[in-house]
Amino acid sequence: MQQTTCGVIPKKTRVFDRKIVDCFLDESKNLFMNLKDSQYCLYPDMTLISDQALNYLNSNSDDNNKEQLKILLKKEFIDCENIYPYLGDLFVYNYFIENNDIELSDYILFKDSVAEFKNSLKFKAIKDIFSWTINNASLEYTINVQKNILNDIFVEKNDVLNFNLDYDSSFLGGKDFHTMSSYKFIIIDGYIESIGEIHHLLDQANRTKIPHVIFCFGMSEEVNNAIKYNNSQSKFEVMPVVIKFDENTINVLSDIALLHKDHIVSSRSGETISQAVRGDLSVGKEITFHKTGFKITPVASNIDLMIHRNFLNKRIQDAPHEESKKLVVARLKRFSSKSIKIYLPEKVYGDNDFMRELDYVLRFIKHSDRKFYKINFNKRKYFVPKELLSFVKEKSASLKNIYRQIGKLVTYEGN
Repeated sequence: MQQTTCGVIPKKTRVFDRKIVDCFLDESKNLFMNLKDSQYCLYPDMTLISDQALNYLNSNSDDNNKEQLKILLKKEFIDCENIYPYLGDLFVYNYFIENNDIELSDYILFKDSVAEFKNSLKFKAIKDIFSWTINNASLEYTINVQKNILNDIFVEKNDVLNFNLDYDSSFLGGKDFHTMSSYKFIIIDGYIESIGEIHHLLDQANRTKIPHVIFCFGMSEEVNNAIKYNNSQSKFEVMPVVIKFDENTINVLSDIALLHKDHIVSSRSGETISQAVRGDLSVGKEITFHKTGFKITPVASNIDLMIHRNFLNKRIQDAPHEESKKLVVARLKRFSSKSIKIYLPEKVYGDNDFMRELDYVLRFIKHSDRKFYKINFNKRKYFVPKELLSFVKEKSASLKNIYRQIGKLVTYEGN
């Protein structure tokens, strides 16, 4: 047999027959089954672990050949874990134990079934995070986990949508930011040439002291100076959002209109600015202006936003070239900026058992619109998307086939 070499040639090559593979498989199954009834295993660093699959994978044999064989199992475990937390456990369990020993049933997340998932969790803090998130958020929120210098766990919810773009921030008057609540607004696809066009709006803002926002693509120096002067004199509170018109902002007014559930004033539809400002303007919830853009709390419902995101995703898939796709991706990003931040103290952030279960819960929430299997094994319930169970079975069958095909084991021994 010709020896295959790569880099430094090993001093000695040893070849073992099939018996060592059969011995490894028998010993591995026995070890795994013996760990089934263990409450905890104590490690040299005083760590206690009750997970049957992890305790098996962490066990070391004095026989390096058997450790070499175990690498195949470890690799498949890691691949499964990267897809979904505890899927690695299910893979190892499914590999060593007959399928009919795993109890499973259908599960769909409804109001009446929330408690069952929550009660399957180990950590009280994670149960609280799960309950808060289910009650206060929905699927369009992105969830981020960060370290916290304090000793407590904090959850922060952000309901606003961010528009980071090039607009005239000089109306902030030297402030870093400015927030308006229950503001009246108008969205104009065009340029405001004279005070006369928006006289009625400015008069209403002066008499009622209700804050007003004007979204547009430009205004004359006369209009610009008049608004800034009256704002500085506290006669009214009017914030123009003068957006620079280019290929990156061509659809910004459409997105702003959708968030506000209102229309765009356009000469193309036969509507003039002076006519539009005489009507009863719609009211927005809250908007915060800063130097590089603004944040809007949407009037539109979560369903409206979800439908629009689906529309933009379809536009991305159908984009004829990369430049077109980038423009739509930027629009989609604005409609995906609702977020939840979970701040964890460093001692918790470094707890692998805690972080694994938290990752599991956050993945479950992300996929909670899917159908799940509720699986009983390893002395607890696990909730896994249905399509992943067949994935695990295929991986298990594939690995068993690989072990069956191993006729010889080759090892290299150096000095």
